[in-house]
Amino acid sequence: MLHILWILIKFILMFLAILLGLVVLVLLLILFCPIRYQASAAKEGVSFFDASASARISWLFGGISFRLDYKDRNTGYELRILGIPVFRLLNYLRERKKKRQRTAGISKTNGQTLIPEDSIDVRTYKSLPDSQAFTDTFHTANSVSGEDSPTDSSTDEFSNTTDSEDQQRLIRKIENLCYSLGRKLRALFETLQRFWQKLCGIPKNIENFTLTIKNICDKINMFRDFLEHPQVKAAIALVKDHFIKLLRHVFPTKIQGKLTMGSTDPSVTGSVLAVLGMTIPLHKNCISVTPVFEDKNILEGNISMKGRIYGVFLIKTALELYFNKNIKYVIRRWKHKHKED
Repeated sequence: MLHILWILIKFILMFLAILLGLVVLVLLLILFCPIRYQASAAKEGVSFFDASASARISWLFGGISFRLDYKDRNTGYELRILGIPVFRLLNYLRERKKKRQRTAGISKTNGQTLIPEDSIDVRTYKSLPDSQAFTDTFHTANSVSGEDSPTDSSTDEFSNTTDSEDQQRLIRKIENLCYSLGRKLRALFETLQRFWQKLCGIPKNIENFTLTIKNICDKINMFRDFLEHPQVKAAIALVKDHFIKLLRHVFPTKIQGKLTMGSTDPSVTGSVLAVLGMTIPLHKNCISVTPVFEDKNILEGNISMKGRIYGVFLIKTALELYFNKNIKYVIRRWKHKHKED
């Protein structure tokens, strides 16, 4: 009995050790296995629709990757896990399921018994009336309709009805005129009433406006005092420093490209060259630009970039910001301000 219990404990400990090892392995992969990205774009010709671009994000040494392409005005995407195209596999399984449902529906319809249209019970024919009875019925109906037809009215009755209709039409016109006048008078009264209410509310609106201006000034002074606090300044400087470091880490490590550009206005070409010169610390002068100072608009070239993002750097930055005392002071002060409001 003890031997069996010891074997069970041994297997449980081995399972827990394997599970713990897998968790540690996943954590190490998240922290130290980088997310790599690469992108490229090219343009030839006058129209911007002639451009092509592609972007790819991968993790786990390419085991999980997502690709996005644009070419010939068409966009395509693909997700691969261990080399298996996930979207293609899902589409294949969906089409296969639809095909099975279609074949199952066809088999059900084939299994049903169809009733022919020509199979009509003979007794229905026996219950139908013969031609002689049908003609007699038709003549009888015509005679009844002829007997029941009304006689023509006299001319005096017609004139009386026309006079009464004219009187009723005149009465309706008078009633509609009275109703329209009443609606217009009511609308005028409501307009005057609203105008009077606005006039009476002017002093209150002026008072509310002054209070609003005062509250805005108080909030501006409060924010100014809040931002001028030494701990708040230190927290802002820390966030700025970490943000710059994060941008440097996330920014591509390799950039290559060639660009030929020009404009009908030479000042535009000069401005673009000035901006590219200011951004040399970012792309490290890896993009060669050929300006064209001619009377035409041109933009051609290609560019490619690569980069990586480590999870350990992101977690380290988040922990440093979270456990910083100045950041905690700012969070606590901000919550206290909202409670006061």
